[in-house]
Amino acid sequence: KLCGGKKSYFAAIVCIITLASMVTISYLRSQRLSVLPKIIQEGRKCRREIANNTITPLKDNKTFIVAPYFDDRESKVTRVIGIVHHEDVKELYCWFCCQPHGKVYVSKSKIDVHSDRFGFPYGAADIVCLEPPNCDPTHVSIHWSPHGNIDQLPRFEIKNRKAETFSVDFTVCISAMFGNYNNVLQFIQSVEMYKILGVQKVVIYKNSCSQMMEKVLKFYMEEGTVEIIPWPINSHLKVST
Repeated sequence: KLCGGKKSYFAAIVCIITLASMVTISYLRSQRLSVLPKIIQEGRKCRREIANNTITPLKDNKTFIVAPYFDDRESKVTRVIGIVHHEDVKELYCWFCCQPHGKVYVSKSKIDVHSDRFGFPYGAADIVCLEPPNCDPTHVSIHWSPHGNIDQLPRFEIKNRKAETFSVDFTVCISAMFGNYNNVLQFIQSVEMYKILGVQKVVIYKNSCSQMMEKVLKFYMEEGTVEIIPWPINSHLKVST
């Protein structure tokens, strides 16, 4: 009645605001429901081998998985660190296999591409999925579709599922070592300064370096200061110099 006839502008504005609020609430509710895990298969045993590479490409060639982690800071989610094409990758789904019940859940992800892409088409991204209720999945598969066969998808171990004590108190991760890196003196100075400041571990994402640099890395690894993570990104993408 308020919206009909020749009522005041105030009544019309109230009607518009009320209608807009109802539409917004309905939309947010539908979005929430769309990301909730859904059972798509039952009585399955996940037999696919676990992917152990530092970087694993998905079949669409637009998404690369680094590692999933359990994150319960706000809600029970799996947070997958990956690399995605910021325009072409619109949807990704997490496939959870809950044992021993054999139920396979699919959860639509929220894709958060980091802003510091520096103008390149690919960027680091958080792929975040709600985990299924009454299940603490140990592994997850990532797929561009909610349909398919989980046995054909690579499986990734969900890190940090069990809380563990930290092996060190102070770690430094530096930018990837690439381009046949050979500035040995600068590296040694940096590591020794880190040690003076109290760093117990220096993590290197190594793409390529010189033979002399390899000897220096070997020394610090044997010392227990340096940890090397292989970073073969140029096997998957054409990287900038």
